[in-house]
Amino acid sequence: MSTQQAGKMKWTLMLTTLVAVGGRLETSEAANPGFKARITKSGIDYANDVAVKAITKVASTITFPDISGKASGVSYWVNNIRVTSFTPPASVIGLVPGQGLQWTASGAGAQVEGSFRYKASIIKGSGSFTAAISGVGFDLSIDVGVDASGRPSISTRKCSSSVGSVNIKFHGSIAWLLNLLKGQVEKTIRNALPTQMCQLATKAVNTDAERKLADIPITVAFDKFLLDYSMLQAPLFSAAYMETFHKGEIYWKTTPSEHAPFPAPPMPETGATDRMLYLWVSDFMFNTLAYAAQTNRYLQYNITAPDLPASARGFLNTTCAGVIPTCIGSLIPAIGQKYPNSLVDLRLFNGIAPVMDVSSAGVVVNTSGVIELYVHKPGTNDGEVFLVSFRANLTFQTDVSIIDSVIHAKISYLKLNLKTARSEVGPISDQFIDFLIKNALDLYLIPKLNDYGSKGITLPFPKEVSIKNAAIILAQDTIVIATDVAYTPSEQRDVDGALKFVPYDTIGDVKIDNKKHR
Repeated sequence: MSTQQAGKMKWTLMLTTLVAVGGRLETSEAANPGFKARITKSGIDYANDVAVKAITKVASTITFPDISGKASGVSYWVNNIRVTSFTPPASVIGLVPGQGLQWTASGAGAQVEGSFRYKASIIKGSGSFTAAISGVGFDLSIDVGVDASGRPSISTRKCSSSVGSVNIKFHGSIAWLLNLLKGQVEKTIRNALPTQMCQLATKAVNTDAERKLADIPITVAFDKFLLDYSMLQAPLFSAAYMETFHKGEIYWKTTPSEHAPFPAPPMPETGATDRMLYLWVSDFMFNTLAYAAQTNRYLQYNITAPDLPASARGFLNTTCAGVIPTCIGSLIPAIGQKYPNSLVDLRLFNGIAPVMDVSSAGVVVNTSGVIELYVHKPGTNDGEVFLVSFRANLTFQTDVSIIDSVIHAKISYLKLNLKTARSEVGPISDQFIDFLIKNALDLYLIPKLNDYGSKGITLPFPKEVSIKNAAIILAQDTIVIATDVAYTPSEQRDVDGALKFVPYDTIGDVKIDNKKHR
């Protein structure tokens, strides 16, 4: 039985997908993960359903080799053997605590048709035959681990297979003669099929599934950052679920070896198994993003008039226009008097990296920094002149959602506390501070941050898998995503050729011709 096309069987894709987004805990001193995945028994059961459907579809493409032999002075050739119908097996993929997965299938059956020709002395003829195969099953142990690069690995440990019965009936001009041979032909199929079933399944796991795992990236690049989903240790298996543990750390793209100087906090424990898949996203992930951004001076903004909506750009003028004067020059008269017909720029600097705090009460981000105002006269070569600076403490209340395997964030509330640090234009009124919040931060900073949040952080899902009915649960230091999944295979990954069952080269006096009869 050749396994040349076996790797494209869709059941291996689903099984591999579950491994990719979700074996044993090797050390109690391992670092806390920034990301964790749990595949529950219902998720494994869904994979099993996909596997059975895929096997059923592949079975219709199975072909057998030509067989030739001689018995009682009659030479015969059997060819064009094909499956005409297939009965799917009763199948289950089980979780073996501390070990891995066990895939057991039983009760599969098939109807097979073929043709034959014979020659005895000067007599020759041809005919057809049918075969009923029943009770086909296999038992496959699968280990799931992690390789040296932090990528999930998958391999088979042992496999056994069996065939219940093979009943062949010949139809033709001297069918009585060929019926004498059916026991030998049945024996050939019975002896060959179990070995080849295991070879097919083993190759599908050890070669094809492993190759698919290698194709799934464990890092996700976005903007100037790199998100590391590499595994910290082998998966953990219990009777109810499989869990995988990942770094979940974000680096500056050009310096991926520069780690954040703080560890991930412990994740809350839960025995939840109602959904197919649970994902734990630690606030450590965001905080490493903030650390990398702060370290590389990414969190600096220069707000100028063109950055604001068209209706608000006049707010940064030192000389107001219109019937109702509303601009910096009117709110701080000293600026308007000293620098008429000029423009003001705002510069925002983070003093410390933002820190996210997730709890059951919500998602809060705290940070502090400095806001500075400079004035310049358009159309001149005069340099910018410092006006005033403020110390700013900001608290963002953030809503979190998930769409198409991407976590999104949106600021729902901003609390800002400003204190004047230095002023070259005299005292600053509360009216101006209100203006600054409304027109500089509300109109520029929050939309910009929400734009980042709308792009989101991508979770490690292959293209074939989509989430269904996802729910977000907020826990201590962790965003928990409880979801079901749907698998839609790519047609390009379907089997594009027949799977050939090749029995042993010789069994008794039956010889195998590995070339199709022409």
